[in-house]
Amino acid sequence: MLKDRIEKIIEVKERQMEDKEREIEGEKTRLETINKELQVTGDDIDRNYDKLTAKGMMGNDFTVITDYLDYLENTRQTLNDEKELIHEKIVFLKDELVGLMKEMKMLETLRTKVMNELKKSANRREQKLLDDIALRIEEKKC
Repeated sequence: MLKDRIEKIIEVKERQMEDKEREIEGEKTRLETINKELQVTGDDIDRNYDKLTAKGMMGNDFTVITDYLDYLENTRQTLNDEKELIHEKIVFLKDELVGLMKEMKMLETLRTKVMNELKKSANRREQKLLDDIALRIEEKKC
């Protein structure tokens, strides 16, 4: 009975570990996407700065490009903030995964102890049964 409970707890913990691993992979994918967006935004900023410094412009064109550059800088900052949050979440999830691994190790140790106790108990019962059989045989001989 105790063995079955431990087995069920171990199954639940294994599922939790799989869920954490899947969640970590999802966050890593989001992080890669944000890194790509940051690269595209950085390239776009560089291109617009090149346009800004390459030739003379009219006031309206200059205003449009500078406003767009401000927008791109804000986008870059937002992406960097989101990247930091995702990185922190990944660290948190990894810590939780390590905690689950520790719990799994403790449960495996507990399961081993329970199995050893069950074997000892079965061996004792078997030995007692064999002793009873031996006593019956001796009684019949006498």
